[in-house]
Amino acid sequence: MSEQERKLLAIDLDGTLVDSAPDIAHCLGRALEAIGYGPPGEARTRVWIGDGLETLLSRAIAHGGGEREPTASSEARHQAALAAFLDCYRDNLFVRSRLYPGVRETLDALRARGLKLCCVTNKRYAFSHELLVEAGIRDYFDPLLGGDSLPEKKPSPLQLKVAAETVGVAANAAVLVGDSHQDLRAARAAGYGFVLASYGYGKIDETELAGSPRIRSFADLPTALGLSSV
Repeated sequence: MSEQERKLLAIDLDGTLVDSAPDIAHCLGRALEAIGYGPPGEARTRVWIGDGLETLLSRAIAHGGGEREPTASSEARHQAALAAFLDCYRDNLFVRSRLYPGVRETLDALRARGLKLCCVTNKRYAFSHELLVEAGIRDYFDPLLGGDSLPEKKPSPLQLKVAAETVGVAANAAVLVGDSHQDLRAARAAGYGFVLASYGYGKIDETELAGSPRIRSFADLPTALGLSSV
């Protein structure tokens, strides 16, 4: 895709714009402690991030208690853990977390080149909005689509299709930047280009990328997009 054809840049949140794992791990620990389990720690939490809060909690509870099949008691346990996580995370969105290096400056440069920017994440909309506000970058993105904004989330292409329609850009003139298999699958299903944020939480090998570029820092994004003069 040439620079002239590229019009929309969709960007994932956790593991792409913000290293949010420290706050998520902190509150996941509180959630598991509320149901009598030990905290999983930040390293393991990083591996679990990417599929939304419900899946994150299910993975953590299964790991902590060895559960495999849902039961009435496990559902109650899940709901108790969810309530504890939500109570904690509302006040810990951007306490231990941080923007990845070069994010704000790179967003400025990309916007100055006329690219439309949106954020597409599996994190709940309310948390995503407030996190971006606290990080000081909410105003860069229109629209912001969270995991609960539509009936489907990544790896479904629905969020990306709606984002392109919202800004009036064809999917083949759009690129998604993300760090996970969910991002890659959504981009391909939606007809978007894809750039892998290899510094994030997911791990995708070269065979799966099939020629899509990878960046080791968010500041490398303009070059990956062919905007070497930015």
